[in-house]
Amino acid sequence: AYKKGEQWNGLDVTEKMIEKSKKKRFEIKDNKIRAYYGHTIPMKIVKQEQVPPDILYHGTAKKFLASIKEKGLLPQKRQYVHLSLDVTMAYNVAIRHDKDVCILQIDTKQAMLDGIKFYYGNEDVWLADKIPSKYIKINE
Repeated sequence: AYKKGEQWNGLDVTEKMIEKSKKKRFEIKDNKIRAYYGHTIPMKIVKQEQVPPDILYHGTAKKFLASIKEKGLLPQKRQYVHLSLDVTMAYNVAIRHDKDVCILQIDTKQAMLDGIKFYYGNEDVWLADKIPSKYIKINE
């Protein structure tokens, strides 16, 4: 166990943990730690709009497909819809919640042309406010 302020290879232990984290959930800004996604705070963390890859993926339980076809992808209890760079990552996210999953392919190129905004989450995750169903294809 490390104590607050303790150094590890020249970095504060907290800084080192954030730097080495695979999921990149936190950042240090203005000498304060903050969450990238804001899962548990009542205010929305505002992200800068960026251009994503042409295709992104979202893993979900098959039981939600009817709702997604009707309403699109919504953030539910999160602040943003989370999208993955590849099928494997989308599958790994979905399988944590349900064994009967499917992968959705998101046409981000067309969605952006139509005014849907995307935000960079981290090197593995892209975010959106919502994704209408017309940009979603079930990845067979």
